[in-house]
Amino acid sequence: MTGAKRAAAAKRAPAKQRAFLAAYARTGNIAAAARAAKCARSQHYEWLSDPAYAEAFLAAQEEAVEALELEARRRAEKGVVKPVYYQGEVCGTVRESSDTLLIFLLKAARPERYRDNARIEHEVTGAGGGPLAARIDFDRLPVERIEELARLGAVLRSEASGGGGGRGE
Repeated sequence: MTGAKRAAAAKRAPAKQRAFLAAYARTGNIAAAARAAKCARSQHYEWLSDPAYAEAFLAAQEEAVEALELEARRRAEKGVVKPVYYQGEVCGTVRESSDTLLIFLLKAARPERYRDNARIEHEVTGAGGGPLAARIDFDRLPVERIEELARLGAVLRSEASGGGGGRGE
């Protein structure tokens, strides 16, 4: 659904839903949005069963995330003004930008270049006494596959230490 269609869906929503969605887009927080719309938090979860509301909520989430990204970029580039104290008194200010926010923005914008890379090598004795080496790019594997590999590693370590198996043996 396009942004225009999402906005149209939000406009068709009842007044409480519109109030909740507008507050969520501003705050990115369900509890704060519920307080602003004067409804229970649980009401939002009930509304999610309505596909039109669910789509409008996705649009509000996107707005909230975009606002966070904009603020992160501003703080990374321009920084924030902080007071400088001397003997308990404010004697001036200093503008501090955030290298950490800049790093996160780069990782999000170009993960192939700035992501953290993990390379794990594990060696066990395989068939015929030869070593087995595994190189796994965890960024490309689904969580289920990583968990499966972890279980396999535990079985192989157990067998290497003479513990039998772990495969029902």
